[in-house]
Amino acid sequence: MNGMSNKVLGFGIIGCGTIAHWHAQAIQTIGAARLAGVADSRATAAQDFARQYHTESFQSIEELLSSPMVDAVCICTPSGLHAPLCIKAARAGKHVVVEKPMTLNLAEADDVIAACAASKVKMAVVSQLRFTQAVKTLKSAIDQGVLGRLISGDIYMKYYRSQEYYNQSSWRGTWKMDGGGALMNQGIHGVDLLLYMMGPVKSVFAQAKTLVRNIEVEDTAAAVLEFQNGALGVIQATTSIYPGAPRRLEICGSKGTIVLEEDRIVSWNVEGCPIPDGISLEHTENKSFQDPKAFGIEGHALQLGDMAAAIREDRAPLVDQHEGRKPVELIMGIYQSACEKRIIEF
Repeated sequence: MNGMSNKVLGFGIIGCGTIAHWHAQAIQTIGAARLAGVADSRATAAQDFARQYHTESFQSIEELLSSPMVDAVCICTPSGLHAPLCIKAARAGKHVVVEKPMTLNLAEADDVIAACAASKVKMAVVSQLRFTQAVKTLKSAIDQGVLGRLISGDIYMKYYRSQEYYNQSSWRGTWKMDGGGALMNQGIHGVDLLLYMMGPVKSVFAQAKTLVRNIEVEDTAAAVLEFQNGALGVIQATTSIYPGAPRRLEICGSKGTIVLEEDRIVSWNVEGCPIPDGISLEHTENKSFQDPKAFGIEGHALQLGDMAAAIREDRAPLVDQHEGRKPVELIMGIYQSACEKRIIEF
């Protein structure tokens, strides 16, 4: 038993913007956990958020990180602040939950990994889709070999984000604070799922362009992948097209094909393997491809619950810092390929 086995875990939130509400509500669903307080560089934002969720508003991030009531922190700031805040939290001895992307480049990712190791704290990188039943069913089918040899793995993320979406916040669509566009911001969840299913990538050739939006980063990208297992794959990501479409993940093998749309399995054609119980092949109702707020808290609740259990059981969470680094590595390779107009080997 570790010291956390029976304690009510205190979660703090740094950054009181949109996604922080998903974290606050998810924390409320976890047994033996509580929202211990919030902090934001904008004092009024923290105070308003704290009133809404009946918790403490710390006057600074440093005050939150020094509080003995806070065991773990959820970092919900703009992406460019993730790395320094992860390191600061780890050095303060707090377990870390960070929204995607974990960091904006691999050097930052390695610094975060080192800080967590030095302080012996646990870290979870938000990838809430991994906790959905559809994803778990697909992963199980691949692991059991029912698709035969994996032949192709493709992810299509044809999202719509208006110019007004980018204009709402000065950090959106910038290299410094967003780290990229349709891939690094909107697409990283899908990239994570593709790697989770298909394994490591051997090489990539990509194109990335800014075709419609008035932003620094790409609004349209396409990449062709070769996986280490020999399979091939495609990644498409946009924020430029109207009206957008649900994220589509297609995993194809020598004995079958399974297709997901967002959080649902919509096609199951596997030789000698009927559709599992509880899978109804219904199309998704998730509209987050059009509206970044159009998804529930269920995934966050499951992932934060896994983090709480990992702390209590002294184990790694399902999506830890090493898993969080993988999609960043691939996306950086895609950007390098698009910039240098050549195949990038990993």
